[in-house]
Amino acid sequence: MLRDGWKDGAGPMQPIQILQPDSDGYLATALERLLDRLLPIALECGDVHSRPRSRQRFKAVVRKVIQARQRVACLRGVVNTLLAPRIRDMDAQLEEIATSKKLRQENVKRFLENYRQPQLSREVPVGQVTEDMTTKPLLETQCRFWQVADKAAGKVPECRGEPRQSDSKQSWIARGARERRPQRWGLAERLRRPEPAVSQWDVMSSGLKHFSAAQKVQKVELGLTKSTSLPSLHSKHGGFGKVDETCETCDEAPMATTFTDSWKAKQKSGGSMSRYMTACERGNILPKPLDFIASGSASLNAANWGLADSDLIPVVTMFRSASFVQEVDLSANTLLTDKSLVPLLQKMMRNAACQGMARLKLRQCWRLGAPAVEAVIGLLSSCWGLTGLKLLDFSGVLIPVRLQLDFCEAIGEHPNLTSVKLADTGLGSNPAARSCLEALFRCNTLTALDLSWNAFKDEVFVAIGSFVAASHVHLQSLAMSNCSSANLSLSSEQVQPANLMLERLGQAQRLSYLDVSMNRLDLSGALVLEDALGRHPTLTELDVSRNSFSKLGAHSLLRLFASSRLERLHCAESFDMGTSGRFFQLCNPEGEYSLNLSLPHHRSILRMLLKLCKRLRLTVKQAFIDMQPLLTLPDQEEDGVFRVPSSGRVSFTFSSTRAAGPDVYEEPARLDAALQDRLELCRVQLRVDKAVLMIPIFESLQDKLPLIDALAKNFILSYAHVEMLCSLGKSMLAPTVILRLLHTTAASKLCRYMCLLLAGSKAQYIQIQKRARLSLTFTPSNPSMHYLLILSEACDFHLAESIRILDRWESNCATRCGLVDNSQSGNQSQVRNELYEGRKPCFRSLGDWELPLQGRLEFDFAGGPRPRPGTEPAPAGSFNKLFEVVLHSGCKPKQQLQALRAVSPYIYVSSSQLRALLGSVCVPQDTKDKKDAAETAKEVRLQLFHIFYYRLTDIWNVKVCKARFSSEEYTSLTTRLGPVKFLPFVQPEQALLELDFAIHDHKLAVSIFVMLCQKEGALFQEPRFIREDGTEDKLVTGVPRAWARYSDCPKAGFFRAKYAVAPEKRSVKTRTEFLATYGRWRAPALAKEDICWWSQLSDVSLDVIRFLEVICEKYPDLKEAFRDIDGEGGNGGISILEFEEYCERVVDSRFSKNRRDRFRAIFRFLDATMEGNISMEEWGLLDTVKCELDRQTHDLHAFLLHRFKGGLEQAWDAWATSRITQEQWKRQLDEAGYFGASAELFSIMDQPNAGSISYDQFRRFFSGRSTRDGCAKS
Repeated sequence: MLRDGWKDGAGPMQPIQILQPDSDGYLATALERLLDRLLPIALECGDVHSRPRSRQRFKAVVRKVIQARQRVACLRGVVNTLLAPRIRDMDAQLEEIATSKKLRQENVKRFLENYRQPQLSREVPVGQVTEDMTTKPLLETQCRFWQVADKAAGKVPECRGEPRQSDSKQSWIARGARERRPQRWGLAERLRRPEPAVSQWDVMSSGLKHFSAAQKVQKVELGLTKSTSLPSLHSKHGGFGKVDETCETCDEAPMATTFTDSWKAKQKSGGSMSRYMTACERGNILPKPLDFIASGSASLNAANWGLADSDLIPVVTMFRSASFVQEVDLSANTLLTDKSLVPLLQKMMRNAACQGMARLKLRQCWRLGAPAVEAVIGLLSSCWGLTGLKLLDFSGVLIPVRLQLDFCEAIGEHPNLTSVKLADTGLGSNPAARSCLEALFRCNTLTALDLSWNAFKDEVFVAIGSFVAASHVHLQSLAMSNCSSANLSLSSEQVQPANLMLERLGQAQRLSYLDVSMNRLDLSGALVLEDALGRHPTLTELDVSRNSFSKLGAHSLLRLFASSRLERLHCAESFDMGTSGRFFQLCNPEGEYSLNLSLPHHRSILRMLLKLCKRLRLTVKQAFIDMQPLLTLPDQEEDGVFRVPSSGRVSFTFSSTRAAGPDVYEEPARLDAALQDRLELCRVQLRVDKAVLMIPIFESLQDKLPLIDALAKNFILSYAHVEMLCSLGKSMLAPTVILRLLHTTAASKLCRYMCLLLAGSKAQYIQIQKRARLSLTFTPSNPSMHYLLILSEACDFHLAESIRILDRWESNCATRCGLVDNSQSGNQSQVRNELYEGRKPCFRSLGDWELPLQGRLEFDFAGGPRPRPGTEPAPAGSFNKLFEVVLHSGCKPKQQLQALRAVSPYIYVSSSQLRALLGSVCVPQDTKDKKDAAETAKEVRLQLFHIFYYRLTDIWNVKVCKARFSSEEYTSLTTRLGPVKFLPFVQPEQALLELDFAIHDHKLAVSIFVMLCQKEGALFQEPRFIREDGTEDKLVTGVPRAWARYSDCPKAGFFRAKYAVAPEKRSVKTRTEFLATYGRWRAPALAKEDICWWSQLSDVSLDVIRFLEVICEKYPDLKEAFRDIDGEGGNGGISILEFEEYCERVVDSRFSKNRRDRFRAIFRFLDATMEGNISMEEWGLLDTVKCELDRQTHDLHAFLLHRFKGGLEQAWDAWATSRITQEQWKRQLDEAGYFGASAELFSIMDQPNAGSISYDQFRRFFSGRSTRDGCAKS
């Protein structure tokens, strides 16, 4: 016995289905319990030696479980290994910040102790500016502070002693109102510490150190909180708040912030500090505790200090005597103007201390004008300027148009600049922006450039791409955020500006950081990014945030991230908006293309197809079909990039499976592995390191579904990846993750079922299994069935992709072998009756159609491997056990279908076994809506026949199984499988043909029957041809012989006839040849004795059946009846006169009316060749009808015994009537789910043609007939 799809000593190619128990240890569903019982029987049917190998299979399953768990442990270890350094770095950074903060506090403390005189006069209330100052008050502006400590924020300490008299509240308000301008002190809160007031170094004078705790403390309310030290600018009482007159004394002294005496700088000998303090004293300016001032740091770091011109002018004096200046950072000081900054820049000229300055940051000093810009230009271009400058940050400063070119030329000629930030400087508004950028990129040392927030035109984008890709440019970081000018009128045929630049960035081989956020990039931009940066050697970080890529853009970006060297991908708010046009599916690129090569994303699509050809080892000629116009496309890459034309249009059909794939008919065992290999080549393997780096991306997205869908349609994952994503998301997201990513673990079905274990509850598990059932039970070695796919479901979409690949492989195999095209549309496709959203889609073949991402796709697949000659069906004992399990399972018909579909690749059946298996599908007794359940059972039987049709080992006897179907069901099967594939090649007798010449395989079926008719000398009974215009041709002269040639058949019209041939004229050899040529079955050489000749009751009239009953009641053998009618000394044939003479002697109430006409109709049925004589072979046709009647009787008897436990009496009692009509009989059997010819059997029971039967007739029918299993040959 041959075994298709089996490895030596390893069991079947497809892994055994692993079923999941619930928390109680039972299988979760009735379907699983049924499948658990069927699977061992199916394996036993497939291999009689499977039991000794069961232990080996068990060990293999255990090994796979261990391997999957090891991968999970490995992934967790890698996550911990990669995240641990980040945690350590974070701790070290926090420690460094704390150390630097402490050092800064000490420096500022020392600065204030050295340059603040002691307080000697009487105590001044908090925040008060006294009137008896001898010189100009130090503070001309109001000081704004925040709460400094918990004690000052309403937590008043326990007070002792008597209250002390204080100044009146009115004096506070009056003096506070005299303060004119607010003065900012941004570090006030950061520099204060929760210490006792006596140790407050920043505000405590030496005169207050001996303050008595018994004295009264003035408490000031700051808005909603209370403070003992600081004034409130938000209080309704002015700048000092409201005095609490009832506050008790405390043990701590208040913290003073102003001074009663005139403030004077402490004299120190020379130095920059002395100059600074002198300038502050002369200008009545409050000193700033900057590190550059307080601790003598080499860096003037005043970012975000809110400095004004008056604050910066004293600092300028320090540059005269400064020994070395490393950095000047005045970022975000929006009050600074040319008044203070120009002198500062001038001090840097010809200053030896500044020539080695590395960083100059003037970001967001937007009040600067042309003088400051000219000063910077001078510093950059002069040899006495900032020749050692490494970083220039001029972002947010508007550069006048007349100075932009000079500014860029100065940067381009600078010898040491490595980082330049010119964001939002107005470069895009310059008509000569291209010249400015060209001068800018002349800087050979430039490694980082920020041009964000400059709206560039299209030609400038092209120029930037060319400049960045130039050989002398060594950029490592490029920021182009929000540089695309708004143009809402762009159509799909117009170029997106940013795409022109992105296309050339792949040639910038040193780029490591790229920011193209907020550039109005759409789905086309994502394709260009994937194509240009997919193989970039150094790019590690990419920012594409806030672009309208839409959800489909996530597919390209995630493929780019996984296949490149990227370590960080910033894509916040990129997949929430945007409209998607045609979606290019790299994992399933089959289809027709029409590309405009002047568009960057169309060129990217062409290059990606060329890369795919290289990966699949296909030539351009093999993959690109029907190209118009014919282009010469490169097979090999040049410098890592395919050179494609940049203009013109081209249309073609791309097929990656036409010249590849296994031989479906000769190598069915390779289909599963080959399909998996094909998916691995077209999809991306998610590496462990990339999975870890994807965690921040997953967590940063608010809507995680676009990322999950991108993984589902483009990646191959493992159980470890699915578990990681389930653990990262919320518990309610886990079912979605499992359902959408379940098929991505197709390399191991064990992994898929382990993923099902991640479901949080039994309800979730059942829901996932229900929605993914088709994908879970799909087997490439037997794909023939009816499909209804919801393309928005990732599992169904993946199944549609797999079917397309299998269909293309079988089409290629048929073309290579020169097989006749028996498809529906004449395209060698095995897919039939395609419907998308209930309509016939406009495509030539499903394999050439670009699958939409949503919608309802329905079709029939009638193809796949056929059994090899000599394949044996399932052993009788094993099949009987399988039949009993299905029959007594108590499952619904759909559950029986799913279970049998799952085990179908493991077993082969004979026609008689398939007939019995179809009869096991019935409606459960506890079903409420029995009418709908009966329709469901009918549909399930049709699908089961469709599934097991190519598992038949005796296709020449398939009429045994077909005979149980009604005429309506037979027509439905012909539509699903096709008239050629379902054509009864070996037993076409009495076959009713209803064919449409407009359909390819219908037209081919007519040609086959005409050829067979000419070979056998047969007849077409009652032929009719209805032309395309509706006129009818009764074909009086017979069917045209020219129809035997396909090319000579009409192009349209409808043909109807019945094929009839005498048994002695049957050509079994011709029929077997047609079976192999047109049906693609590999049948052995057959003789007439090897075939179980059969008839369908639907092709036989009721009068023939009644006549057969009369003959069988009188004669034990039909041959004896023939000899009796022929008479003694007969000629071995029955003439019409002899037949009528015999029928006149028949006395039966069933032939009481129109006896003569009805007997003549019986004679014409037996006289197939219309010769006026019935031979012994033609009389044997009654024997085939008798076999079917016996089998139908046996099937009905077995059904009633199973349905109504106990016997026929219980069945009759269930119907609860004394007599039952034919309508009631049919309705009762249909609702019970009976599969068979109920009307014909009723006519036999109703011998007097009364229209109803009694219980006696019902019982007599079964007791008086043999209930043997058909004829011996069945």
